[in-house]
Amino acid sequence: MEIIFKKKKQNPGGSYVGAIAVFILAIIIGLVSFFVTAQRTIESSSQERMRNNVARQSEHLRTILNIHYSYLEGIAEKMGEGGDLLSEENMQMLTTFQESTALDRTALIQPNGDAHYDNGLVKNVAHRRYFKEGISGSRTLSDPLESSVDQETKVVLGVPVFHEETVIGVLGSSYNVGELSRMLFDDLFSGKGYSLIVTRDGEIIAHDGDATDYKLSYGDNIFEFYKFKKIGQGHSIEEISQDFNEGKEGLIRLRGYADGSDRYLAYAPLGINDWMICYVAPVTVAQQSYAFVEQYEFIFLGCFGVQVCILIFYIIRKNRQKTEEILRSARTDELTQVYNRKYAESYTERILNENHGERQSAFFIMDVDKFKEVNDVYGHTVGDAVLHTFGELLNRQFRENDIVGRIGGDEFTVLMWNVSSREAVRSKAEKLLEETKKLAFAEMDGKGITISIGIALYPEHGNTYMELYRIADQALYETKRGGRNGYTICGESRRNLPR
Repeated sequence: MEIIFKKKKQNPGGSYVGAIAVFILAIIIGLVSFFVTAQRTIESSSQERMRNNVARQSEHLRTILNIHYSYLEGIAEKMGEGGDLLSEENMQMLTTFQESTALDRTALIQPNGDAHYDNGLVKNVAHRRYFKEGISGSRTLSDPLESSVDQETKVVLGVPVFHEETVIGVLGSSYNVGELSRMLFDDLFSGKGYSLIVTRDGEIIAHDGDATDYKLSYGDNIFEFYKFKKIGQGHSIEEISQDFNEGKEGLIRLRGYADGSDRYLAYAPLGINDWMICYVAPVTVAQQSYAFVEQYEFIFLGCFGVQVCILIFYIIRKNRQKTEEILRSARTDELTQVYNRKYAESYTERILNENHGERQSAFFIMDVDKFKEVNDVYGHTVGDAVLHTFGELLNRQFRENDIVGRIGGDEFTVLMWNVSSREAVRSKAEKLLEETKKLAFAEMDGKGITISIGIALYPEHGNTYMELYRIADQALYETKRGGRNGYTICGESRRNLPR
């Protein structure tokens, strides 16, 4: 029997299809990996943003309190010159000081604890901790007290009054902690969230913000409130309580809300009386600026049914576009088209480190005057239009090698690189104020905006981003105290827009 073996025909098309199938499978696996990584990146980036904002606002609050302490110490030094604590001149100065600052009631406290207030009231506070600390020669800050009149939470700032190196009394003034809380987070996430200032035991000192999903109030304990929520990422209430006791910063994800959504709770130490500052915001709101990534993911998957050759070309092209978009969006603020906070800070820090103090530069920090009123009166859409237009103005006004960034809300920074003189800095600030004032918005019935500016000089006032930020932020505060619509260079008097 003759057995004939037939050679099996090769199928080149099958091997090609197989290769395409393997390639497509590899692409699918790669895409799935990319999507998972992108989601994790969104999660970590939004959490990092929350942490950074809370830490930055903690620093900002300490700066504000230090400014008030400096004012008090300046007045206390003047009051102590004559040696007579309750002289007529000192009592007149006390009244004038109270009327010209953001502080509330002020008082001169004698060594026996008798407090003489600016409104003529006298009472003894010898039993108060803040008096004992002040009379011993230290700055002091009292525990919070809720006013029975307006339900505002207030603290007392106190400084010793010296005469010839001897403490002859204490100058004290009350300050509204709730006002601080409101000021810190007004523009974060368009007000969708709430802030808390609490003790290390979790007792609430001050709170403010969107009250749609919480019923916390002064004196409540956040550990008791949140123990009924599910806490993600392997954390527990006990661990958070431990962080508070040790003064550590952190962030947790809270679950179990009625609407099915989750919340981020970020917290950081204030460095004042063992207090902590917290901010709670919906996860979807915190991740909103990264929503474009998920939109592109769906577009990418929707196009995956096209024939292989077109699909391969499309994937390659789309991947290239996506990579470029991610790189660009990683450093650009989507609304204003200036650098975002993270990139502006790192870029500025890198430039300063490379320069080694060889070239003088100017660091601007600015925000839109009464921007919250724009949002309240005309809506956040108009507020976004204002910020977008102002971002375009900043890009036009500054040079290509200057670093223009938006660091949150209506707050912007600029490193004006390699300036020739202070006069050049003043000229740029005045020009910016003029050009801003020329802006008109049809959505605001043709009205315009003004800005306030604080300026620090490099290397005169600092060599790092945070040093320059703190100094410029103090100068910005001086501008606002003087009525806004102007600028202040650290160490100089506030300047208005020339008429």
